[in-house]
Amino acid sequence: MEKKWDAVLLERNGEKEAEKDTRRLWEEIFTEDSEAFLDYYDKWKLTDNGCYGIYAPEGGLASMLQMNPYELRVMGIRVESRYIIAVATKEKYRHRGLMRRLLKKSLSDMRSQKMPFVFLMPASEAIYHPFGFRFFYRMNTGMISCEGQKLMEGEAVSVRLAEKNDIPGLVTFSSGILEKNFDFYTERDSHYFEMLFAELESENGGILLVTEEKTGKMKAVIPFWGSDPVEIREILCSPEAGGQVMDAAGRYFGKPVRADGLSFPLDGIKPVIMGRIVDAEAFLGLFSADHPMEILLTLEDPFIEENTGTYLWQLTEKGSTAQKLSGPFEEKKLRIRMDAASLFEWLAGGKAAEGELKAVNICRAPYINEIV
Repeated sequence: MEKKWDAVLLERNGEKEAEKDTRRLWEEIFTEDSEAFLDYYDKWKLTDNGCYGIYAPEGGLASMLQMNPYELRVMGIRVESRYIIAVATKEKYRHRGLMRRLLKKSLSDMRSQKMPFVFLMPASEAIYHPFGFRFFYRMNTGMISCEGQKLMEGEAVSVRLAEKNDIPGLVTFSSGILEKNFDFYTERDSHYFEMLFAELESENGGILLVTEEKTGKMKAVIPFWGSDPVEIREILCSPEAGGQVMDAAGRYFGKPVRADGLSFPLDGIKPVIMGRIVDAEAFLGLFSADHPMEILLTLEDPFIEENTGTYLWQLTEKGSTAQKLSGPFEEKKLRIRMDAASLFEWLAGGKAAEGELKAVNICRAPYINEIV
């Protein structure tokens, strides 16, 4: 009898052989990643992430999927979630449905913990679309000139590299900008910035601080990496300060630089982060409405079958609750039918609704630039 290709959670913390197996597979598949980056990853991510793997019957790790924990703020609510990364299968074992098994197992474990959603940065949209993943974060991107753009006149600013003792200020500044301008973003505490410093250093980068010369008040946080070329990973500042901050960054680098993850519009927008619902009740509970309303929602989820069913979704201005019903169903004022992917696109992706559903407060400003 052929042995099963079981997807299992690898207990790697302290299990040196499993850690070696996942590192070897990563090095084999993701050849662009440096040894310094992988050393950073092993030190900072292996302590609390989850890795799911499938071993071939003849031995050896055939496929893996890693899940890094993040806390996010969604519509003002603190949420625990997972970021899927390092989805890899040895070439000779591909096209056997191994990734599907890994997703099934990992999302089932998330659902048992009542986590509302999962997110990832896809190598290709086509890989994850069949599993109900949809884009919901589209990143502002463009080129920054070194000639000085002067899009906004204001006080003179200075630029310097941030140091570890700047972390308390980075937390305060970032939290303030994110809370004011976005409604779906990762929480940024001291541990977040400690990891970010280590990650950027592994790729010959750092964090620039733009401050007012007179007051020392922080104006922008700019993580970057590489030296040839330099790539700006993010520019976080108030939208009205964007022109002044770009001018300062351009002058600092002294050459045109590509910038991604801007907190204000520039030249273009590109889809970056996909997500999907994991626990429908938990996900629906993140949203509110302009006025009290009840919705009888019939949901279809072909991949996570436990989500399929009819829910009584009760919303107020302060929040909502959702309860899966077993029937028969009492007729409510508003009844809708939707699949899980469309529901995620509507609520998390800010896709416009029609009629009475316009009263539901949806996520219109996500901001997720984490890639590890």
